[in-house]
Amino acid sequence: MILGPLALAGCGWLAQRQGTLIMLLSAFLALVVLCVAWAMCGAGPGACVAALGFALVLFLGPALNDYVLEQRGVRHEAVISDVSSYYRRHGDDGYTCEVRRTDVVRSAVYSVGDSSGCSKNSRPGQRVMLVEDPTGWLHPRLAGSVNGLSAGMLWTCVGLGAAMEAFMLYGRLRRRD
Repeated sequence: MILGPLALAGCGWLAQRQGTLIMLLSAFLALVVLCVAWAMCGAGPGACVAALGFALVLFLGPALNDYVLEQRGVRHEAVISDVSSYYRRHGDDGYTCEVRRTDVVRSAVYSVGDSSGCSKNSRPGQRVMLVEDPTGWLHPRLAGSVNGLSAGMLWTCVGLGAAMEAFMLYGRLRRRD
C-alpha cells in the first residue's frame, strides 16, 4: 500500500524526461504497478485505484518538475538568438526559441518551447533568465514559466493520493472478509 504511490511518483518523475523510450518505460512501469494494485484490491475498488493512480501519475510528474526547478534550478543570464513558429492544429501558432547563455564564452544552444516560456512576444536579442536543472534531467525553461509548486497542484496530488489509498485500504479489507 505504501510502495504503490511511491512507485507511481517515480513513474511520473521518469516521464518528465523528454524521449519516447523513457516515456514508454514510465507508462509500462505505471501499468504494472496499477495492475498489481487492481489485482490486490478486487474488481470494484481496484478499478478506482487504477483510475486514481493513473490521474496521480499525470499530475504528480509535472508537480515534481515544477518543485525541482524552483528549488534547485540554476539561473543563468541568457539571450534569445532565434524565434521560430510552427503551425498547431488546434489554435494559435506554437513558438520555439533558441537561447544562449551570456555568462560563458561558448554556450550551448538551448531550445525552449512555448510550454517552457517562449511566446509570440519573444524577440531575437531579448535578454532573459534561463533556469536549468543541474543534473540535466529536466529541460531548461525561461524564468517566467518557473513558478514553483502551486497550492492547487499540491492539494490535487494529495487528494488523488489519499483517495487512491482509501480505495486500496477498502479493497484489501473487503477481500479479507
